Amino acid sequence: MQGIVYSGTKLNIDYHIDDLLDEDQQEEIFNYYMESKSDRIQDALDEFDGDYDEEELRLMRIKFMSQVAN
Repeated sequence: MQGIVYSGTKLNIDYHIDDLLDEDQQEEIFNYYMESKSDRIQDALDEFDGDYDEEELRLMRIKFMSQVAN
């Protein structure tokens, strides 16, 4: 999915993200990516210190890239 989004294709994965995270959690992660100078997953994992797992952060990064960068 990351490759598809990085190539410029928009994906709607809200249905899956909605099953994992509530609106407040999604907003918190989305805002992190808006303000962050890096989109590295390890940086996000360090920032949230265990609040979210790698899959959740990767999916939100895909959503962010699809909505903002494409």
